[in-house]
Amino acid sequence: MKRSFRLKCKILTGMLILVSVLGMTACSSKESGENTTYVSLAKDGKVRSDIAESFEQSYYDKDELQQTILAEAASYNRSVGNGNITVEKVEVKNGVAVVQMIYADAKDFAAFNKTDFFVGTAKEAQEAGYDLNVVLSGVKDSGQTVGQADILAMKDVRLLITDISDAVMLNGKALYISENVTASENAKVVQRAVDSEKKAYIIFK
Repeated sequence: MKRSFRLKCKILTGMLILVSVLGMTACSSKESGENTTYVSLAKDGKVRSDIAESFEQSYYDKDELQQTILAEAASYNRSVGNGNITVEKVEVKNGVAVVQMIYADAKDFAAFNKTDFFVGTAKEAQEAGYDLNVVLSGVKDSGQTVGQADILAMKDVRLLITDISDAVMLNGKALYISENVTASENAKVVQRAVDSEKKAYIIFK
């Protein structure tokens, strides 16, 4: 079966398993501008993913999609011994499959989707092995930059490090971003460049 999947599709783990069975290319809708997949960070540390993908072909099976995603989430929860992932919704409407999932924290999101997705302090990132030898630019003033020493010295801020290219809704506002990241006008949504080979770094508060 066809498996033409890119790094940006790791968030679609449950759907990708079905894709490999049906021969569907999950990323095509994102490239055509129809994809509305995004990730949201909550104040309590939970991570929510909202996935919307084209699901129009007659041989696509809604029940199989639902069963596959539920089975994958249940398998992960058993492996960690807790209900760290909740599947909120799996539905197909007007040719679009919508999946909503909630993860207990960023670590569960990263582990389930086999991707990099760290949220925490700069010290915690350094202890986890992330390279903080980076230069980040201010969202309000791109001429204002910070390096590793500045990042480690910052208080009351959080750091998001990821390699996904879907939009991330922060529970705060982006203050500094790496060069491969764009921020919305209100600085509440950030997104890593699809063609970037480097991780995205975002400092937010």
